[in-house]
Amino acid sequence: MDAESFKALVKDIREQGQLEPVDVVGDEIVDGWHRYRACLLLELEPKTRALPEGLELAEYVLGKNAHRRHMTAEQRAAVVMLAAEWMPAHRPTATGKGDTVSPLSNEAAAERAGVSARTIQRVKAQIRAGHGKALATGSETLRSLAAKAKRAAAAGAAEDAGNAVDEKRQGRSNVSELRNQVAFLKTEIERRDARITELMAKVERLTVERDELIQGTDR
Repeated sequence: MDAESFKALVKDIREQGQLEPVDVVGDEIVDGWHRYRACLLLELEPKTRALPEGLELAEYVLGKNAHRRHMTAEQRAAVVMLAAEWMPAHRPTATGKGDTVSPLSNEAAAERAGVSARTIQRVKAQIRAGHGKALATGSETLRSLAAKAKRAAAAGAAEDAGNAVDEKRQGRSNVSELRNQVAFLKTEIERRDARITELMAKVERLTVERDELIQGTDR
């Protein structure tokens, strides 16, 4: 319930009192959370009604909520699909034969929620992505989630493009660095070759001088 609807509910309960009880199972609220909040806000003791044991809670909640006027088509679809996913885990045997409950088909869910099968498919995809609660409460819509996904994809593409440019620049930088290293090594080799040539010439000169000295001594 949005802020304006809740404000109207508080006003109604203040003026007329709590006309419908809050349905509970144990200490958990099954239906009437906003009435409960409104009573607390007005410092009234909430009226509660304990539901009978063995009641099929999923079906009960759907019956109470799926077609309320303040819920959008997408919210109804999300409520139906979330309940359909909840039922197999919490009611493993639906018949006396012990058959396992299966999630609703898209067509059955669409009929129950009063929406198209296409809407059910889109809602199921968002539930799988972890957005079921946001859709059911109305804090997000299929359009807003699609827009966020589009922005995220665009941001990811931009980041990938930026990374590619950075890698290309880094590659160019590496090539330039390697070229500088090659040039340095080439210069160093040339310098050492010149030094070797110089030392060989010196050795040759010293050898000649040694030979001349030996010849002079022999005479």
